[in-house]
Amino acid sequence: MNTANYIIDRNIKKLSDKRLLEQTEYLVSEERKNTVLILQHLREIEIRRLYIDLKFSSMHEYCKKHLKYSEGQTQRRLSSARLSTELPEIENKIIEGDLNVTNLAKIRSFLNVEKNADHDLSREEKLDLIEHLENKSTREVEKDLVRFSNQPALMAEKFQVVTSTPVLGEEMTLFTKFEALLDPAGVDLLTEFKNFFAHELSDFSDGAILEFRLEKAVHQKKKKLGLIQKENNPTPNAPLPSATEVNPKPKRQRSHIPMATQTTSLPPKP
Repeated sequence: MNTANYIIDRNIKKLSDKRLLEQTEYLVSEERKNTVLILQHLREIEIRRLYIDLKFSSMHEYCKKHLKYSEGQTQRRLSSARLSTELPEIENKIIEGDLNVTNLAKIRSFLNVEKNADHDLSREEKLDLIEHLENKSTREVEKDLVRFSNQPALMAEKFQVVTSTPVLGEEMTLFTKFEALLDPAGVDLLTEFKNFFAHELSDFSDGAILEFRLEKAVHQKKKKLGLIQKENNPTPNAPLPSATEVNPKPKRQRSHIPMATQTTSLPPKP
């Protein structure tokens, strides 16, 4: 369809079926082009810090209060604008409809989590990841990002993914959603806990922290009830331990701590 001199007919009720479909496709195409232009404008405003001239403390506040975007619209557009600045190749993918700001915001959240966990992706890896996620639904993108992440529990918590998700290609892990409300004192206590046990935690999701604490509590209770044999206190007349028991094989280090409540199903049949 030639869109160079396309004229919009606003009398929608009188449009033929063909013209209605044609005009809708044109408007959607223009919307995607305008989306890229808006992202470019937002990023340039942020670079020049023009929001300060308008007495706003941040771009986030400027978008919400001045541009009248909702919380979600603000977050998605700013995330997409920053990612498109780093990877300008994605702008054409937005125009073509292969990517949208919702999925781009998910991708940027994933990249930030990986970077904070010292698993930063190279530029080529980022482009390969984005290419893999083109033309997928938001739910499919979330599942793939959880599967690719070095901290799948944290990503599942961020995206609220509660369906079966392959982790490290080994088995099907089912993350179950668990929510809790904390008052300010509880939030301070949680922060203090993270600081004290940072060296023992490989995953800082709230679910992982809860499971970490539950494991310790259950272990202590079992030990107190005699369900766990005390160390260095062998049973009288017990046979000598085998070489394997004396020098047990080191356990494979867990690459992540799953969500607080987790059930595991059998691996998928070949």
